[in-house]
Amino acid sequence: MHQPHPSEPLNVVGVSPHADDAEYGAGCLLAAYAAAGHRVSIVLMTGVDEVRSAEAKAAAAVLGADLVTDPTGHDGCLDVTGARVRWLEEQTGRADVVLAPHPDDTHQDHRATSAIVSAALRRSGVSLSWYRTPSSGQAFAPTAFHPVTEHLARVRQRAIDMHRTQADRIYLQRDHLALKDAWFGWLSGHPAAEPFEVVRQRLTAPPVRAVATGRPG
Repeated sequence: MHQPHPSEPLNVVGVSPHADDAEYGAGCLLAAYAAAGHRVSIVLMTGVDEVRSAEAKAAAAVLGADLVTDPTGHDGCLDVTGARVRWLEEQTGRADVVLAPHPDDTHQDHRATSAIVSAALRRSGVSLSWYRTPSSGQAFAPTAFHPVTEHLARVRQRAIDMHRTQADRIYLQRDHLALKDAWFGWLSGHPAAEPFEVVRQRLTAPPVRAVATGRPG
């Protein structure tokens, strides 16, 4: 297993069921990793739509990330297959940190992505955290939060704005994102924050900051 030297850049992979999911759930963290000199990539599981894939590529570039797409994945009917698991194993083979949607989600593609990630990493010790999506269920229980600065929020918004075909989605609007950041900031003791549920943390990989859960007194 690749063990990076403390001075080496980390390989950070955000797995996204659809174009815009990784930006919504982990856009600020991915941008922070990229700004710190780490190698960041977004793996898009539903890459058959060329228009949305092009938007995702532009959004990833704003965050400082590369984009890899599964050209066989269809929006709305993503299947968990051995071939797809093996493909994701290849994309995460040298990853140090993987971020993916939580298994408890009302969208079938999000649940499938989580299952594919779990299967692909079943023999791996890579650091893994679930991020929240607009359709995450009540089982999502964040155990780590990344502070959202004004600069990171602007970078994330510029990335989200690349998804022009999704411009009417309420959950991608600035006001919604600001309220989400403020809510999880209040839970974690920050002015604003992105939430994550840590599955395993193999190495100290800033900029994620683990904090005690529960509302501040």
